[in-house]
Amino acid sequence: MVEKFNARLDAKNRLKGQPVSRGGVFSHATVGELSDLGGTGERVEAMLWQLKQTYSMGRSSHDLVSSGVALFFPRTLLPIGVYPKSECWKASWRDFPSTPEHLLREYDATSALGPEHEATRVLVADDRVFSALIRPEVIGRPQLSGRHLRLDGDMAIAWAKGEAAPNLLVELAVELNELVGLLPRG
Repeated sequence: MVEKFNARLDAKNRLKGQPVSRGGVFSHATVGELSDLGGTGERVEAMLWQLKQTYSMGRSSHDLVSSGVALFFPRTLLPIGVYPKSECWKASWRDFPSTPEHLLREYDATSALGPEHEATRVLVADDRVFSALIRPEVIGRPQLSGRHLRLDGDMAIAWAKGEAAPNLLVELAVELNELVGLLPRG
């Protein structure tokens, strides 16, 4: 568990982009390690978290709670973002600080995933990544299904609205690590 306020702030600052781009406070954050399935033989730092953000609308406000996993790899990942329909988080090139905007292309995932993913947007710089990951057997895994995903720089992150039990976040970390292991080389 990341107990100290400064440690939680440092962890949040590492996430960059959505879902933390609008601020908020971690209600819970835990760190650990996994093996890199990409063949490096090194360890992957894993952070499981729940974030509470407060939005003001005139005289009222509401809280948005999200939960997810961030994995930090010992290598650079090919960029991709998967954005299911959401009022909170929309596809944005700003989520990719290590990838120039002109390299990103936006696709609708309907043709690859079926009509139930009609509003899912995908931002990607390499079509091989789209082909490797945007498949029902990958995106449809139990903990990945319906979550926002982003790979950029050395980080892979997956999140969704609402709280998730710690054991489900651990399963999400494993599935996200497996997803990164499917990335094409070079």
